[in-house]
Amino acid sequence: MSDMKVPELLAPAGDFEKLKTAIHYGADAVYLGDSRFSLRGKAGNFTDGELEKAVLYARKKGVKVYVTVNIFPHNRDLAGLEEHIELLREVRPDAVILSDPGLFMMFKKKAPEIEIHISTQANITNVESALFWEAMGAGRLVLSRELSVDEIRDIRRKTSVGLEVFVHGSMCISYSGRCYISSFLASRSANMGQCTNSCRWNYVLMEEKRDGEFFPVFENDRGTFIMSSKDLCMIEHLPMLAEAGIDSLKIEGRMKGINYIAGVVKTYREAIDSMGDGSEYRLNPGWLRELSMFSSRGYTTGMFFGKQPDEDYNFDGESYRMSHELVGIILGRDGNTASVGLRNRLDSGDPVEYLSPGLEEKIFEIGLMKDKDGTEIDSARNGDVVFIRIPDGVRRNDLIRRERGAGVTQRNAMRVQGDNR
Repeated sequence: MSDMKVPELLAPAGDFEKLKTAIHYGADAVYLGDSRFSLRGKAGNFTDGELEKAVLYARKKGVKVYVTVNIFPHNRDLAGLEEHIELLREVRPDAVILSDPGLFMMFKKKAPEIEIHISTQANITNVESALFWEAMGAGRLVLSRELSVDEIRDIRRKTSVGLEVFVHGSMCISYSGRCYISSFLASRSANMGQCTNSCRWNYVLMEEKRDGEFFPVFENDRGTFIMSSKDLCMIEHLPMLAEAGIDSLKIEGRMKGINYIAGVVKTYREAIDSMGDGSEYRLNPGWLRELSMFSSRGYTTGMFFGKQPDEDYNFDGESYRMSHELVGIILGRDGNTASVGLRNRLDSGDPVEYLSPGLEEKIFEIGLMKDKDGTEIDSARNGDVVFIRIPDGVRRNDLIRRERGAGVTQRNAMRVQGDNR
């Protein structure tokens, strides 16, 4: 294990706060984009000025930045793309991620100093395709999600270009994400960054002459979710991917919240670090518990081990799985007192957890709270800044969370309901 190259951990950064969160919890690199040219057009994303600040911020932290320019552009987009390339030439990110051959040539001509990574949207599923992009001068290939580990090994043996794969997060049911469902149903193209996640919707069958009578297409009486895949999770198999020659392990989620970003990045950081300490890789049960705390559709290993039974892929439609909710962010600390930017209601007496090294899964009760004026308060809400006592080990920018329904308000409500029966 000690001789194996430890892959890079690449995290999503849908906006500046998510970028800071990903870096704080250990990302080696982040990927982000401009809404106009990125396949996550509904993420917060970055304006021209913000993009420059993001690159500078990451660089000071020793973290790489890859800018996504991975839409499938039409002629009307080319003028704006030329301006964007000029900006990126000045900003100098560590790489750009794209899939369109025309864009590839534009970057080679106008900004040859910027490394190019080929997006998973390019459908790289074979050695010849990999060799083509390597010969064109690509620095890295984001391999198709449809590849098995054995196929990846074969590509690695016959190429020298960098290789990247997704290891965690949502998966599109269309080939490498090239989907038209959203375009047809909502007139918003996934290939232009405007996907409405139509495949996650609940579908039923209605017979032409039985208006209003709905029948399940598959699975259960709530409808069918056959187009909605479980989320990818490869935390148990990271050494296999590293040994197969993967250079970068990528987390999906520019549309996800900072609770997701923090927990997933922290977990995979610990897992990757354990691969490089010379010992045998052992799955920490705490990693699986951590990954179950925020919204997911359940987990699958995707196509890495070949075709699996349908139930290993399909989301059952029961509910999104989420055990914990975000409470707030540590804005600063002075001794054992911290200022907290709240993202949820908080009451004195609430049991909370701090996403801090060494404090995982430990419960602490919120004691005395003060507002910005120093007035003692019993309750505060989303958007407020409060001051509380914190345990040793909590750092600036760490997240506070709690089990859903564990707040004092919820407990009191349940007690009242019980008294009224």
